[in-house]
Amino acid sequence: MLAGVFELLVMVVTLVAFQVPRGHRSLAGVSFDRAALHAVLASRDLWVYGVALFGGYGAYFATTQLFSEYVTVTRHLDPATGGLLSALIGLAGIPGSLLGGYFADRSGNLRVFVVGPLVVVAALLALIPVVPTRTLWALGIGIGFFLIFGFAAWLAVPARVCDVEHQYVGTATGLMLTLAAVGGFFVPVAFGHLVSHTSFDTGWAFLAVVSFLFALAGLAGRNPGSLGTAT
Repeated sequence: MLAGVFELLVMVVTLVAFQVPRGHRSLAGVSFDRAALHAVLASRDLWVYGVALFGGYGAYFATTQLFSEYVTVTRHLDPATGGLLSALIGLAGIPGSLLGGYFADRSGNLRVFVVGPLVVVAALLALIPVVPTRTLWALGIGIGFFLIFGFAAWLAVPARVCDVEHQYVGTATGLMLTLAAVGGFFVPVAFGHLVSHTSFDTGWAFLAVVSFLFALAGLAGRNPGSLGTAT
């Protein structure tokens, strides 16, 4: 309920406070252009980077929701500590998003800031079953930080890599998020099925492998400036 109230407050503040910058009236909306929309949906890199986040996105949701259960059931921490550990995964994403966005805006090698953090997340997931309990704090924070770091860079793909016009950035981002959200549904489902039939250790290994394999798809994505020179 608290989260719902907070979201409503954010919506109200946005409706009241947000204004289209002067001199940029097109940001308030433009006429629908079917050809431009088709070009956005046909962009190769949107699909490539969307698929790249499929595994990591699903692994992030599975970890944030079930990490507390793992540490209480398997590592025998008390529920309050488990809840705090899970909360820190989300909290670590705050500095991660700021730094990821900063470097995404300035780097000519955006691909490394998308794929690199996803590979790091896969490695951290693989370490969960084998590290001492006290190290789980660092792993949880690292997973939250690096996933959202890469996610912030990933959001720059439509404008920086695909040169999507600003009025279609929302559509382009929506396409990428749709692909990632499929992983956000199926990967946690598969994780839960594996855990219930085998063990948490198998589940963490599954998340690590899936995150890593789909992250590799991002290596096929291009960097800013390469679209116009591609032949």
